[in-house]
Amino acid sequence: MNSRKHFKILGISIIVIAIVNILAWAAPSLQHVTGINWCDFYADKIFPVWLNTFGRFMDIFSFSVGEILVTIAVLLVLFSIIFAVSLCFLRKRKAVLKFAKRYYIVLAYIVVIVCAIMTLNCSMLYHTIPIDGNPMAEARTYGIEELRTLRNYIVETCNEYSLTMPRDENGYIMYDKDMQAQAKRDMTRLSEDYPRLKGYYPDVKKMMYSDLMTQSYIYGYYFPFSMEANYNGNMYITNVPTTFCHELSHIKGYIYEDEANFIAFLACTGSEDAFVQYSGYLSVLYYVDKAYKESVSEEEYKSQIAKSDYVKWDEQFVPYDTWQRVEKKSPVVTEKVSKASENFTNASLKANGVKDGMIAYERVVDLLLQYYDGKLY
Repeated sequence: MNSRKHFKILGISIIVIAIVNILAWAAPSLQHVTGINWCDFYADKIFPVWLNTFGRFMDIFSFSVGEILVTIAVLLVLFSIIFAVSLCFLRKRKAVLKFAKRYYIVLAYIVVIVCAIMTLNCSMLYHTIPIDGNPMAEARTYGIEELRTLRNYIVETCNEYSLTMPRDENGYIMYDKDMQAQAKRDMTRLSEDYPRLKGYYPDVKKMMYSDLMTQSYIYGYYFPFSMEANYNGNMYITNVPTTFCHELSHIKGYIYEDEANFIAFLACTGSEDAFVQYSGYLSVLYYVDKAYKESVSEEEYKSQIAKSDYVKWDEQFVPYDTWQRVEKKSPVVTEKVSKASENFTNASLKANGVKDGMIAYERVVDLLLQYYDGKLY
């Protein structure tokens, strides 16, 4: 096939991908005309096909294929840049130029395929209709009173659960049940209220680069191009159940971070397992407590129900000794890794239409306020 045909195929592919993305961005507006958000139809009817085929295939591998692909992608980019620069200085031999031409055509196809997969498995999902925390609640604005009630309820519940957890001599919670199976059961149970959650669930895979994820303060990650849910293997145990459910929410088409936080909360707090329930309440405690603390005076905040020492301990991201090992082993300081990760995540979210970037995680508080409307206030 000559170069002209390759460029034609690549050009048409890019145009098709661009049109699909434009239509996805326009989906909420087109809904007023058509009466249906086609991205929601896609998430409900078509997206599960990829999970039940491509996702099932990727589940065969015990390791994270997505991490391997990212590593290969980084090496490809570095090689491509170095090779391109070297072409400026090498003698223009026919064999070298022929190889370069073929190499960059293949690279162009890879980029187009990646863009297509990202569009189908991620970008389009950002234009679905947001879920409601409580569809039965009347439209209203929630104030400090409701936020205070919610905050104190979450704190008090966490305090009570913390006293019932079995612990070792160092205070760490002990748990030896199958979290993978439990997460799948809890997500399946929740599908009665959220039908999109029905069906097949792959395992959540431990990340090979968990140390890097720890320095990035990342609990888990959904790789759209491999349809894999991944988790940070260094995390303290209380973070694991909700991280599993959070990442599995993405696998089921709930791509917004606040919605994934909310679904993980519902799945875990509705579990029959007390430890998983505790993990669910702990997962939103930070967001609710932070929202209230920023809304009132310091005196007012201190007058409310305080978090117990056990709860403060169980809120940890990674155990201290693990942090020490990661810091000692890493050639880059955590602050730089964390900043780079935050900037990348912010840019990625904003590129997909999430205007407030990382703050999107905190919007779970709004969903919780709606959810408890009629239950707590």
